[in-house]
Amino acid sequence: MRAVMTVLLLSGLLMSLGCTLFQSKESIYLHTATNQATQEQVRQQLGKPRLVSATRLGEPVWVYEVRDIEPMSQSSWSTLGSWCDEYTLRFDKEGILREWKHQSFVHGGELMPLSCNSTLGVEKPAL
Repeated sequence: MRAVMTVLLLSGLLMSLGCTLFQSKESIYLHTATNQATQEQVRQQLGKPRLVSATRLGEPVWVYEVRDIEPMSQSSWSTLGSWCDEYTLRFDKEGILREWKHQSFVHGGELMPLSCNSTLGVEKPAL
């Protein structure tokens, strides 16, 4: 019985560590910041947003983009494209982060599109 409990505990620990290893630093921060961080605190952590807008109710919405070139795309002979993670953050009227959404896009052959969700982008599930 003790061996089974040890195996279960170690399995749970490894799964938790595995999920953390594959999450972006932005996602890790946003998980901890939701319902407590102010706009200023988010700006200090993530920098200036790419786009700032508001909902119909006047709640601020910020969009961040994190871009990178696909592995093996460092030459014109092997252009696979780029990937782009888009983070959409919604704050309440008091400026507290209330929710956020993460989308990942892969752009085949288009190294740096104008926006993450350009017409050439293919959405990939976010981890």
